[in-house]
Amino acid sequence: MRFARFIDGPSGTLFCTGYEHPEPVDGARAVIVIPPFAEELNKSRHVLSAIVRAIGSNGREVVLADLHGTGDSAGEFSEASVDGWRRDIDRIVEVFGRGRAVDLVALRFGALLAADAVARHPVEQLALLHPVADGKQQLTQMLRLRLAAGMTAGRGEESMADLKAMLANGDGVETGGYRLSSEMAAQLPALKLADIRLERVRRLAWFEIAAAADRPLMPVSQRLVDGWQSDCDVTAEALVGDQFWMTQEIAACDVLAERASEWMLQA
Repeated sequence: MRFARFIDGPSGTLFCTGYEHPEPVDGARAVIVIPPFAEELNKSRHVLSAIVRAIGSNGREVVLADLHGTGDSAGEFSEASVDGWRRDIDRIVEVFGRGRAVDLVALRFGALLAADAVARHPVEQLALLHPVADGKQQLTQMLRLRLAAGMTAGRGEESMADLKAMLANGDGVETGGYRLSSEMAAQLPALKLADIRLERVRRLAWFEIAAAADRPLMPVSQRLVDGWQSDCDVTAEALVGDQFWMTQEIAACDVLAERASEWMLQA
């Protein structure tokens, strides 16, 4: 049965959608889907919802949750922080995991948060969808968006150093229609996939989007995947499709939704 409801979170209510079943598949773990944030969330919700439908229609309990300050959950993005999102994920696992191991599916920056959560929770299966490799990369992307918008608006004199100085002084920065707080900016660079071990995970999937069928994984992706081969059973694939989280218009990516849900349902 499909549901949409709010749960109490550490910093306010968290909006959750998904499927729950009166008689779930025996021994099946709940699947928790962790999205990206800001405009990437808006551009990717339909793809993540397709994954939720595919998993839920096969008798698995599955939930897609908006973290604090994103989507329909309580709070403004300017109030969000990495540490706060960690606490949100802990709460979501507590509510839907019910003390059992869980499976995680996560896109972009959500994938970084999901991998980070492995140290705090028993995770059997972890599917990372075109992950952001580290928080510094995410921060740089957001600041570059501000600089590009500034040039268009005639603020060309602004520099990356200026923006970093504003954040260091405790000031927020408007970027892409969202206010990035100094707290968030300070916490982002500490998150790195390269620092995370996945020995506690039984199965790992890494799916990234490529422009052509003969494209290998990106070099940074291959290094990370190689480093985890000794930790768990690893599947790594490049799938041909549009990078839907950054297109101007909403773009489908059926191949990712189908492959991610198929992999998650294999065990």
